[in-house]
Amino acid sequence: MDMKITVINLPKLLVSIILILFLSSGYSQAQVMESRALVVASQEAILSSELAARIDNIAVKEMQRFKKGDLLIQFDCSLYEAQKDVVSANANSALIKLKSDEQMLQMRSIGKYELELSISEYEKAKSELRIAELNVERCQIKAPFDGAVEEIVVNTFETIQPQVELMKIIQTDVLELEMVVSSEWISWLSIGHPITVYIDEIQKEFSASVSGIGANVDPVSQTIQLKGTITETDPALLPGMSGRVLF
Repeated sequence: MDMKITVINLPKLLVSIILILFLSSGYSQAQVMESRALVVASQEAILSSELAARIDNIAVKEMQRFKKGDLLIQFDCSLYEAQKDVVSANANSALIKLKSDEQMLQMRSIGKYELELSISEYEKAKSELRIAELNVERCQIKAPFDGAVEEIVVNTFETIQPQVELMKIIQTDVLELEMVVSSEWISWLSIGHPITVYIDEIQKEFSASVSGIGANVDPVSQTIQLKGTITETDPALLPGMSGRVLF
């Protein structure tokens, strides 16, 4: 039995409608998801003193940018340098005595117990010298990362005590995004997912990626927090700015 094939001639208008519906269906599945985001500093730090000392120099001003390792604050270190000199001399004396006792032990002029005491005194002197050296190092506060000064709360020539807050700094070379999105998105989102953020204040677009997904879903709003890392740098981009993110 021969198969009969029937050719259906659809009107052109109907064909166009079917094509539009097919394309729009494909577009809805691949549509771009969007969210709002806030730019935040990846690190913030409140610097405080580890010494009781007078401030000799504040090398930066509020809103000033700096590089990692730059000097921020210099204390008067004359007292701690003098203490270091004294301790260094004591350590040198302990070393001389230790070497002398080693020779005397070989000549059996002293016993092993006396040599062990000399070794102990030298180790103690070395530890005290290290403490003195650390105190001298603490006379300078240097930048732990590339950033900017947000606030300075002390003045030059003030004498401050340990643990007193000196200034607040923020990291500017690595900026992050904070977002809140629908919890349904975690079915396809993953760490490293590329995103694009458009910053409203400066009307610029930056590449970024998802760097963190919240540990829990808000049961009321059914949303989850996301973190993103901006992979481009721009001096005009600042913490506190906001924009829209395209996923």
